[in-house]
This record gives sequence, C-alpha cells and structure tokens, in this order.
Amino acid sequence: MFCAISGEPPLDPVVSRVSGFLYERRLILKVISESGKEPGSDNDLSEDDLISVKLNPKVVKPRPPTVNSIPSLLSLLQNEYDSIMLETFQLKQQHQQLRQELSNALYENDAAKRVIARLVKERDVARENLAAVSAAGGLAAPAPSSSSGNEMDVDEGNDDAIAGVNAEIAAVLDETSTTLSKTRKKRKAPAGTATIEEIQSFKQQSEVPSLHSTTHPGITSIDLLSLPAAAESEKTNWVLTGGNDGTILVSDWKSGAQVASVKAHGTKKVTAVSWIDQGAHAGSAFVSASVDHTVKVWNIKSDGGDGWSVGKASHVIKGHSGDVTDVAVHPSGLYGASVSLDSSWAFLDLVKGVQVSKTNHPDGKEAYSSVAMHPDGLILGTGTTDSIVRIWELKSAKNVATFTDASKQLAGKITSMSFSENGYYFATASADSNVVKLWDLRKLDNFHTIEVSGSDGYSGKKGVNKVAFDYGAGYLGVACCDQISIFRNKQWDELIKFTPGSAAVSDFKFGGYSKWIASASASERKVVITGA
Repeated sequence: MFCAISGEPPLDPVVSRVSGFLYERRLILKVISESGKEPGSDNDLSEDDLISVKLNPKVVKPRPPTVNSIPSLLSLLQNEYDSIMLETFQLKQQHQQLRQELSNALYENDAAKRVIARLVKERDVARENLAAVSAAGGLAAPAPSSSSGNEMDVDEGNDDAIAGVNAEIAAVLDETSTTLSKTRKKRKAPAGTATIEEIQSFKQQSEVPSLHSTTHPGITSIDLLSLPAAAESEKTNWVLTGGNDGTILVSDWKSGAQVASVKAHGTKKVTAVSWIDQGAHAGSAFVSASVDHTVKVWNIKSDGGDGWSVGKASHVIKGHSGDVTDVAVHPSGLYGASVSLDSSWAFLDLVKGVQVSKTNHPDGKEAYSSVAMHPDGLILGTGTTDSIVRIWELKSAKNVATFTDASKQLAGKITSMSFSENGYYFATASADSNVVKLWDLRKLDNFHTIEVSGSDGYSGKKGVNKVAFDYGAGYLGVACCDQISIFRNKQWDELIKFTPGSAAVSDFKFGGYSKWIASASASERKVVITGA
C-alpha cells in the first residue's frame, strides 16, 4: 500500500470515504487545510471523511537510497560497532567499580568479625580462668551480669543451686577436696620412690601368662591397687585386668597365680576397670565398664579359706544408651564418673549403685572416649572421639574449660588423660597421633608437647594408647604403639624407652613407689612386669 500523494508506504495511513484512496495522514490534512478538495478531483473533503487504517506490523520506513550503497552500509556498521564498544567499556567500568566496592565491604566485614572473635576469645579465657580457679579451690564464682548461653559460665551461688549433685554429695566432695589439698600440694615424693638411675635400669622382671580366653584374646584395661603404707598386704601385688572376652581377672603378679575371676559382662568387651582404693571399701571393691552400656560394682571377698572370690555384681548401674568407654573413681571412694559413646558423661554413686546425674555438652554431640578424675576430686576431665578435651566442675556439672589443639597435632579420639598428683599438670593423648600434650591448669594453656614413637616394626604407625603420671608426680609414662617411655617431670626428658611385648600396649600402670610398671596388650594374653 502506498500513499496516493507521496507514492511511499504511509506511517499513519487513512482512507478517504469519498474516493477510497489511501493517504499519509499528515499530507492529506495539509491538502485539506489548503484547498478543502481531494487531490486529483473537485470533490469536497474534510477531516471527518478520513478513516484511520490499523497496520500490524507497522510499516517500517525504508532506508533512503543513499544508505543502500556499500560505503554507506560500512559506515553504519562502523557506527554501530563504535557505540557497542563504548557501551561495553562503560559496563566494564561500572563492573570494576562494583567489584571494588564489594571487596572493600567484605574486607571491612572480615576485619570486624576478627575483632569480635578476638574479644570473645579474651572474654572466654577470662571466664575459664575464673571458673577453673573457683572449681579447683571450692569457691563460688560470681554470676555473670547477663546470660549469654556460653558453656564457660559458672554459677555456683550456693549448694542448693547446684545442678549436678545434691547438697549432701556436694558436702562430701568439698570435705574430700579440703582434706586432700592440705597435704597433696606440699607433699614430697614418698621415701623409697624410684630414683632416676633406677628408672633407667628398668628391664623385664616377670610376666603373668595365659590370662583371659584364647577365642577372644587381649587385655583392654589394667589397674593396680594403691593402698596406704599402713594397709599394705598381699593385695598390693594384685593386678586387675579386663578383657575382650568380657571377663575380669584378679592375679598376683609375684606368684603368677590367679586370685579370682568373674564373667563380668557376658561376652561383651570390658572397656575399663578400676580399683576402689580409698574409703571403707578400699581394696575390697572395684568398678568395671563395658560396651553393654553398663557400669558394674564388684566386691572381692575371702572364700573362707586362703582364697578369694568375686560373686555377683553388687550394683549394675544403667543409664547410658551407648558403649561405656571409660570409668574413673572419685578420691573419696564413694563416687565415680563414666563416659559413653552416647555423647554423655555420668556422675555415679558407687555405694547406692545409682546414676546421680547425666550431662551432655550443649554445643556438641561428640561421643566421649576417655575420663580422668582430678586428685582433689572437684573437677573432671573428659576426652571425645574428635580430639576435644573438656574440664568439668563436678558439683555443678558445668564445663569450665575446653582444650582444643590449634596445631592439630592431636588427631582421632582422645585415648587417655592423666592429672599429675600436684594437681597442676594435665596430660592428654590421642589415637591418631604420636604426641602427648601437657596443659597447665593454672593458665589453661598447652605449655609443652612430647613426641614419641614405637619400635622399628611400628614405623609409620601412630597412636598413643596410654599416658599416666606416677603417684610421686616425678615421672610421666607414655605408651606409644608397642613401646613405653618414661619422662622426668618438669624437664620432660626421656629417661628410658622399652618394649614389653610384640604387640601394641593397650594399658599400663606404675607400681608401688614407681619401682615397676605393669603393662598389657589388646591382642596378647599376658601382663608384663618391668622394673629395676
């Protein structure tokens, strides 16, 4: 369709009612305003005689003939290219500016978080120091001005407010701590304690063979009876062992004879055994833990003649829903603590045979693998399967300190922990590393790290299964793979390293006056005695 006046396609077409011709609106309106006649005729024509025509799509005005030449097309393309490049450059400039602004914002945000993290850490350290001092000294820490939900907060306004134990138990814990702390911190090593020269001359003295079953061989835990000098008897030669076969044996290491045995946990592995060597039941009772989710209390009695026997468990303490991995006896001999893979630790009344309280950490679901009781009996150490060590105030069941290894040298589950007898040092070890971390409980920091290793046959293998201070607080024993090393306290130099057997050491204990060590393996059926 073309305009009857211009001969070009109209942009705004209209049709005349009079003649039916098609026109461009602006052109025909101009003609009407000048002559009032329709072009090419004498017919009168007004604007009312025009009918608009709707086009879809709208007619695109053709390019002028001058634009259809090759040079003109090249020029148009060049102009389009230039405009696109200019627009791209402007977009890149805006993009770079936005990136710079975002980078600055992220940097400022990160710096702010670092400052906040540092302040929070300083606050937590201050709270931990206050809580640890309060817990170790039996004092009450002042309550914080506002509740932040932080697990390091300690609120011990009075015994009635204690969440972990009741006032009666708290009084016993305080009394025990007061009695022990008066003599413990100033106590010197007992007369007759092994000298450095005697330690360095250690060699295998004897062994107690053929322990536990052949179908499920191996000893998982071992303990020796530490009685006061006035109460020493044939029992000081007794070795308590728990095995993979679920059996607990009491043996005399000097004679090699079996004193008593009990099928303690059926066919379920015994994970820990511990003598009760304080209080009214000292030397006549012991505690065991197992993967059957229970802790049991046992009595060993004279059979009426020259022998001894262990009857039915005096108490079976339930409450854990997972394997009980370790147990520790309180210095009073009346209470204990157990840890489990169900992510909890429990405070136990060994006399009544009940679980007094059960505690989970609010910030984690880590399974617990190890437990140790402080010599004063007011704080407790627990180790988890993911290398976290926590210190708890026993009366209130509050987590007062958490030790994490920033250098990542501790790896795997915490296998063993030990408080020194002076109450200041705390040693920890783990399953997937060959280091022992030493912590100062007064400063709550790692002040020394000991690296150990097994024999040549264990080259490249890792794992410290046991760490223990002796009673005189002069030596530290470490079992790594198949070897046991003894270090001097404070200097931390290695005095001797020996191999008690061909398999990895699962547990060991210092004997009387640190003159000998009893050790066992999780794959062998014997207890080896090494001494001067």
